[in-house]
Amino acid sequence: MGSDPVRRRYRLVTATAIGIAGGLLMVGFLLSLMIGPWDLSLAEVMKIIGVHLAGQAGGMDPADAIVWHGRLPRAITGAMVGFALGVAGTIMQGVFKNPLAEPGIIGTSSGAALGAVTAIYLGLAARTIYVIPLFAILFAFVALMIVLLVATTGGLTSRYTLLLGGIAFSAMFGAMTSVVIVMSTDQAEMARSVVGWLMGDLNNRSWEHVHIILATVLFGTLGSLLYARDLNILMISEELALNFGVNVAWVRNALLFFAALLTGGAIAVAGGIGFVGLIAPHVMRGFVGSDNRLLIPAAGILGGIIVIFSDCLVRIWGQGGIRIGVLTALLGGPFFLFLVIRDRKKYIFF
Repeated sequence: MGSDPVRRRYRLVTATAIGIAGGLLMVGFLLSLMIGPWDLSLAEVMKIIGVHLAGQAGGMDPADAIVWHGRLPRAITGAMVGFALGVAGTIMQGVFKNPLAEPGIIGTSSGAALGAVTAIYLGLAARTIYVIPLFAILFAFVALMIVLLVATTGGLTSRYTLLLGGIAFSAMFGAMTSVVIVMSTDQAEMARSVVGWLMGDLNNRSWEHVHIILATVLFGTLGSLLYARDLNILMISEELALNFGVNVAWVRNALLFFAALLTGGAIAVAGGIGFVGLIAPHVMRGFVGSDNRLLIPAAGILGGIIVIFSDCLVRIWGQGGIRIGVLTALLGGPFFLFLVIRDRKKYIFF
């Protein structure tokens, strides 16, 4: 009986935090539709969206093209990219039992970036919009498979070997990406495109990009939620998970698969946007707790907030010069150092 008030308070705090986060995401989403070289009012934006949802054509109105074919797919893509990175970060921190873990820790981010840059360098990206996402997701999975093979012995996968192998392969994939950039320097436009893409960008996003990221987010998030309860038990103890009948190796590999899919999909449509997967789950854990059934969607919402507000700042200040990945790095770098300094006693091994 005494725990009932505590439980009610926890539910109230959780519902309030998720509600506020959802409201902030909606504010950022609407702001993203309104601001730019051609500022529009909220009434104009809602009218244009309403016309299209009613199945009517927008005519020759320039504002219609700006909102429906420019800003709306850009805003949806940004929100979904942030959501994907937030969910992937939650999975990584749960699997590795480490609040400093993030989507790039096992090499999937570097692998996805190498795949996308390779597609751009080979000129395949000019053929169809789906080539870069295909290469990014494919290379993310290849990176994951290589790291898993290195970390698995006798059917058992070591969490620590997985972590160290991921760091090593991240460095290797990063070096390969640098080689591709150097090889493209004789083609100024291609080199500019590659470097700009690696810094994170939502310019010129279309409904095709929305379809790509939406499919990966839906599949990856729903798959992750299916294993959220098992991840809760796994975070307590692998021995306890085995006693509860959890197939530890299968659950861990499945979750890493979904994290790789989410990371590859996000990088495929938005380029290199870092630290979102570190910040979002860590912050939301303080409000909703460590139950991954709640933390996964909550961290996804905060990830969407970070990316979409960063995009708004880019359009207000940068006007095409500064990129989203730069802003998230400026935010995430100090946050990461704060976590390291705060918890440094936990990581003293000698």
